[in-house]
Order: sequence, then structure tokens, then C-alpha cells
Amino acid sequence: MAQRTISSLFLCGFVSLAIGCNDKAAPAKPAETNGSTAGAENAAALAKEGHENTAARTNSGSAESESAASATAADTHASDDSAEQKAPAKPTGPENLAVEFVDALAAGQFDDATRDFDETMTKDMPPAKLKQAWSSIEAQAGKFKKRRAIRTEKTKAKDASYDIVFVTCDFEKSAIDVKVVYTSDAKVTGLFFVPAKPAFVGKEELWLGELDAGGAKLRLLLRIGKTADGKHQATLDSLDQGQKGIPFDSVTYENGKVRLEAKALQVVYEGTIDESGKELSGEWRQGGASLPLTFKQVESEPQASRPQTPKRPFPYDEIEVAYENKPAGVKLAGTLTVPRGEALHPAAILITGSGAQDRDETIFNHKPFLVLADYLTRRGIAVLRADDRGIGGSTTSAEAATTADLAEDVRSAIDFLKSRSEIDGTKIGLIGHSEGGTIAPLVASQSSDVAFIVMLAGSVVTGEEVLYQQAAALLKAGGASEKVLAAQRELQSRIFAIVKATPDAEQAVEKINSGVAEFIDSLDEETRAGLGEVKAAAAAQAPRVAGKWFRFMLTYDPRPSLEKTHCPVLALNGANDLQVLPEENLSIIREALTAGGNADFETHELANLNHLFQTSRTGQVAEYAQIEETIAPAALELIANWILRHVDTGRN
Repeated sequence: MAQRTISSLFLCGFVSLAIGCNDKAAPAKPAETNGSTAGAENAAALAKEGHENTAARTNSGSAESESAASATAADTHASDDSAEQKAPAKPTGPENLAVEFVDALAAGQFDDATRDFDETMTKDMPPAKLKQAWSSIEAQAGKFKKRRAIRTEKTKAKDASYDIVFVTCDFEKSAIDVKVVYTSDAKVTGLFFVPAKPAFVGKEELWLGELDAGGAKLRLLLRIGKTADGKHQATLDSLDQGQKGIPFDSVTYENGKVRLEAKALQVVYEGTIDESGKELSGEWRQGGASLPLTFKQVESEPQASRPQTPKRPFPYDEIEVAYENKPAGVKLAGTLTVPRGEALHPAAILITGSGAQDRDETIFNHKPFLVLADYLTRRGIAVLRADDRGIGGSTTSAEAATTADLAEDVRSAIDFLKSRSEIDGTKIGLIGHSEGGTIAPLVASQSSDVAFIVMLAGSVVTGEEVLYQQAAALLKAGGASEKVLAAQRELQSRIFAIVKATPDAEQAVEKINSGVAEFIDSLDEETRAGLGEVKAAAAAQAPRVAGKWFRFMLTYDPRPSLEKTHCPVLALNGANDLQVLPEENLSIIREALTAGGNADFETHELANLNHLFQTSRTGQVAEYAQIEETIAPAALELIANWILRHVDTGRN
């Protein structure tokens, strides 16, 4: 069974938690959006290796996932699809504004659609970018057909009131909620596109099963219920991929027989309920593959256990802080944890991986940076961790940020720590995970203020090479044939060639979509099935791939920066890392540092650890959520001991 979508072609988690790098989707409260959030959050194909931000989202501000990004939305209300049904009457107030907004989108009047945007939304989502986002939605969900319903939720946050208006719209393939967040003065401060969820009347049934998909076991939770019209509807949560509310567009539930279909995902499940009424056994079909799948009825959703997540009270000071990257016009908000005592403390700045991350680098309810900060601070090392641009309390920039731009944020963090009375300004180091591990030597090579760097699964080859390596490793781990591997490589190379040869983003998106379709149509059925649902996923990710960050990442070579890094370096990789391959990267790190004359470095390939430094069996992305451990204790101890030796505090 195919286990990957476009993630294998484009990002699949290029450095850090980009596979998932965001299980932060639509915010639960507008205040968490920091004023501006635009999102395209579409139901993810089950076969997907993790989940990624869709291209239409410029930023999101909550660690609470409303739905994950990628692939294609399925139609929640296909049974309510009559052409005769009229759009609801025009309401008043914020609802009226939201209706006018949606109508402007449908008419292609993007200048009109943005007229009520607040200052930050205007900067983040100009008409051209809004057009691109809408095109991405229609590429996945089909052409807009009509408005169907509207509802409003009111909320308060940080002494401000917001109206959150949901306009449910029918597209050819899907039902989508256009979620518009209005301030008290009727300005749009947030925008999301999310799969429309059925409103169940009465108790919903929960069915839990485990799909063995090519060696990766995925826990799936069915939610089945009746809507007000008496019809059955159903959604699916892929618990180990962080995907929730994936809707089925067709549901049959009668006489002990169940049939669920999501046409856009090419998913059909057919099963029979046993005499006890508690077990549903059947067959899961997707992309030409057929697998047995049994669900058992449960009373509640399984809760993930995360025993390493620290609990207050802490034996150190926890300080909410903010600082500025003035040239970029960005305010960064974070948490500084400081050991108690009068002495000056060494400090580490944590740098997240690709994709917009919160300060804890939250993924699948794991909080790796919170765990790391807690451990280091208990050992006597102050730690600064901050929300990325546009997340939580951090503001966003006028233009999309590249890796080099994010390095400037780190330099601002160094300046901030040097101004703090608790911190020894001569002992400030950097700890970067994945893309953060690429940023750390970039900063260190240009600043004498960096006392040390720790590279956690840091990539040291061009982004293009990372993606080739990563996609092949993930496909192989899923049992892909050599034929599929070759097709994947060819498709990637074609896409990357388009990006490099086409400066205009909109033209690049068009060429990527047409090029992907042409290539996929030329393949035999077996190879197409091995690659997964590529066309729909390409439509979701192409705008991001054509964007500024991806273009920089694709060609940036970290090796020259490593050669110019002269502070002590610790580089760690997990032996099971399928996203940043350990042998290839660690050898280049050693070569580059040696070539630059740096003799004070260590590299370690840690047995059984994956990209997140969890103790793992295979290293596949599907394991990330299943593993209770957030970071292996041996990795935490190695990092802390190495830092303490190099800052010479005499602490242990």
C-alpha cells in the first residue's frame, strides 16, 4: 500500500518536524493567531508520512490541531448535494461580511475580498496570495458550487472580543468551512479553510482499529453518527499521524453492514458488525491496495501518554520574554528558563526545524524543546526557546522568511541574552534541530558571540539532496520497488527543475501541477499506486514549493558555513533517522570542520534513535506518535554533559 503523498516528493519533513512540523492548525482562539492567520487545512490522506502545512497557510498560532494539512479534503455532505438547494439568505453583521467575502472569492474578486483585512493580514495575504490559496483549495476540492450554511462563535482573549464565522461551502468534491475571524471593529484577523464537519445529533459511535500499512501500524478512529436529517455521516482520525476529522463523502450503515468512501482519496472501507455489535471487520482499499482492517467499539478516544513532559512547579525560574529582530520588523516571544542562584549562567538558544513551530516544537503531543529546556536548566544551563515567526506570541514578517532570514532571528536572540543580568554573555551557545541544525553553523560562522553549537539531525547538504535522500529512505522503509524509487526521483527532479527555472511563483505552480499530471499519467498502474495520491497532494503543496523559503532551501549548501565555524561543535544523529540520514551527514560534518581547522568537535550516531531522538524500531514517521518517549534520556545526558564540559562551570 502506498504510504506517502507529496511529502515524499517535496518536503516529507525536510529538516526537523516539518513532517508534522505542525500539528498546529487553526487556532482555537483568535488571540493565539497573533492577529493574522491564513490557513488551508485539508483532510490528509491516510497514506501520508506525517503531515505538513498546506501552502495557503501563512502562519498559525496554536499548538492545538483542529485538522492537519496536506492531500485532499473529502466531502462530508455528499448526500446533501442537490443542485436545487439554494444558498442561505444573506445574514447581517459579521456573518454578512463573511458571506460577501466568500462570494468575492468565488467570483475571483480578490482585491475586494481583502478590503476588510487588518494590517497584518493585509501584509501576510495580499490579493495575489489569496488568489493562490483559493486556487489551491479548488485544485483539491473541485470548483466552488454554492454556500450552504453559516454559523458564528464568539470568543474573548486578552481582553479582546472576536467573532468567528464559519461559512460552509459545497465544492465539487468536498464540503469546506471557510472560517473567518473578525475583530470587534469588523476587520479580518484570521482565515482558515477546514473540512466541514458533520453535526451529529445524539451520541456518536467510536470505532478504533489498527491498519498495518506496509510495516507502519496506524491507529484509526472512526466517528459515526446521524445528522439532523437522519442520515449517517462519518469522519476519521488518524491518531498516529495527528490527523483529525477526515470526512467521508459517502456513508452506508444498515443491517450490520458498513461502507465508507472518500472518493478524492480513493479510499473505500467495507465491513460487517459481529453479533455482539462491538466489532467491525472488513477490508480497507486505497490506491489499488487492499488490506484487512478490524475496528472495535470504544467509549472514548485513546489519550497519548507523554511521561517526559515536565509538570510545574519547576526548580528554576520560568520567564516569559520578548525581543525584536528590528531590521525584519519582527517581535519574537518565548520562554527563558534560568537556574536559581546568584552566579551568571551559561545559556543555550533552541532553534526549531522547518515549518512554523511553537517554542516547544510540539508534534503529536510531544514537546521536545520543553523536555530539552527542562533537562538542561535543571543541570545549570539557562535556555531560551521562542515561537517561530507568526506563531504564538511572535509576529510575522512582510515577506516569507528564508533559512538565512531565520538566522537573523537567532542573532537577535543572542543580543537579547547578552543584555540579561542572569546570563554569562561569553557562554551563549546554539542548539538546532534539523533545519535548526543547519541554521546554527550559519550563525556561528558569522558571529564570535557563539560559544558552542549542538546540531541535532542537522542537514549539511543542499535541500535538493536532502529531499532525494529522504524520499528514497522513506519509500524503501515502506517496501517500495526500485521502479517506484526511480519514478519518485524523476518526478522530484522535474519539479525542482521547474522551481529553479521559473522565478514567477504563480507560473511555477501551474507548471508543477501540469508537469506532475503529465508524468503520473505516463506511468503504469503499479507505479502510480506505489507513489500514492500525487496529483492532489501536488496541488496542495505546489504554492509552498514555489515560495521563497523552498527556493532558498533547495540550493543552499551549508558546508561553507561549517568550514568557517570555529567554536566547539557537537553533532548528533539517530541511527534510525530516515529524514536526515546519519552516515551521509555526519561524515560531511567531520570533513567540513576538519577542512576549516576546527579540532574541537564530536559526532555521534545514536543507536535506535529516530529523527526526533526517540528510541524507535524502524524510524518511520508513523512511529513518532506511537512512541511515548519524547527524547531518549541518553541523548539528553550526552548533550548536557558536553555543554557543561565546554563552558567549564564545574556543575554536573
